Amino acid sequence: MFVFMRRRKGVSAMLCRSTEWGTSVAFVAVSCSCVLGMWTCVAAASDTRSWTPLFNGRNLDGWGNPYDWGEARVDDGQIVLQAEQKFFLVTAKRYRDFLFEGEVKMPDAQSNSGFMFRCHQEHNKVYGYQAEVDPSERRWSGGLYDEGRRGWLNPRNNDGDSVKAFVESTKGAFRLDDWNRYRIHCIGPSIRIYVNGILTTDYVDATDRDGYIAIQHHGEAGKMYRFRNLRLRELPAPAALREAHNGLPLVFFEDFESGADRWTQTDPNAWKLIDQDGNHAYSQYQQSKYEPPVRSPLNIARIKNLKVSDFVVQAKIEQTGREYGHRDMCVFFGYQDSSHFYYTHIASSADDAAHSIHIVHGAPRVSIVLERTRGVDWGTGYHDVRVVRNVSTGSIEVFFDDMSKPVMRAVDRTFGAGGIGFGTFDDTGNVDDVIIWGRKP
Repeated sequence: MFVFMRRRKGVSAMLCRSTEWGTSVAFVAVSCSCVLGMWTCVAAASDTRSWTPLFNGRNLDGWGNPYDWGEARVDDGQIVLQAEQKFFLVTAKRYRDFLFEGEVKMPDAQSNSGFMFRCHQEHNKVYGYQAEVDPSERRWSGGLYDEGRRGWLNPRNNDGDSVKAFVESTKGAFRLDDWNRYRIHCIGPSIRIYVNGILTTDYVDATDRDGYIAIQHHGEAGKMYRFRNLRLRELPAPAALREAHNGLPLVFFEDFESGADRWTQTDPNAWKLIDQDGNHAYSQYQQSKYEPPVRSPLNIARIKNLKVSDFVVQAKIEQTGREYGHRDMCVFFGYQDSSHFYYTHIASSADDAAHSIHIVHGAPRVSIVLERTRGVDWGTGYHDVRVVRNVSTGSIEVFFDDMSKPVMRAVDRTFGAGGIGFGTFDDTGNVDDVIIWGRKP
């Protein structure tokens, strides 16, 4: 058993060595209920080659204790923390954009812990983002806390509605007297926290762009906090991803590295997650059996619980069908219901039905485009697509690769705030790196 201990001032302390790992770790997925959904599928996918273990199961190489107190030891492949005051065990390396996974087991309901990420350290102090571990009756596990600075970010501490909504949406995520798996998905200012596969926090904050990973003992004397299976996968952040664009705040980011649990489809059987050389995307890979109430696209995957008025939406889109005039991909917006929405049909050739901006208003789709190019060259591979809308003026602009000049333009004020989605009229294609800046109603 390897022990790493910080003792009281005046007593020597044993320090951990920092190390770099070059090996990969296999991840064995356990069977689970359907509530874990597509997140579990991603966790068990073939991308295990790119995960780096943060804990080797034998000793505490790569970790350090910046405090003059607190004990950390390795026992049965687990990191065990004990202390009489709060302290954190911190990685030697800093991380920027990543997926982190780890398991924690708490001694009882009268304890508290957390996984720090992008955090900072000084002598006897660690501060920054923390994914909350809260087995108490309060049930705030999976919340986002800013340790040593602003306090609670999600839920908001003095906001009864925020607290109620958080507790209701995360009920049952944390399991008392059992191991609990945390997943932190941190790309640019987009922060997501999952507890046992359930999304508990989806937050945007740009205070910290990089920092350490740390695990916490809250200071309950005599109680042992256990951690295991700590690993991290570094990911690239899209160059366009930032906290605001054109005066609009970031409201949504999706790279599909944690699945597609935030999406709803007209036909779930037509969509699946795919692995493209270790990068995940959302693929509308076969024809949908969905029959719309009026003539309109058949294949739609829409973001759940998101409505925006003014917006800029940008994504990487790949068309995977054969080449012909109506070879298309679509972006949906202003979505009210299945027979009331806008969409842009980006196609190889323009005609009365193709390569246009349409409105579906309780009747078969109608083109409302004012200006457009003759079409686009989908070719092979991904293209950058952007749609910009201003509700007050009715302006709608669509861009394809060249963000300085739209490929089509329209003006319409029929629908205000609404949902956002992607798909095709009757083709196939892939979507990745969805970024939305917008105003929520």
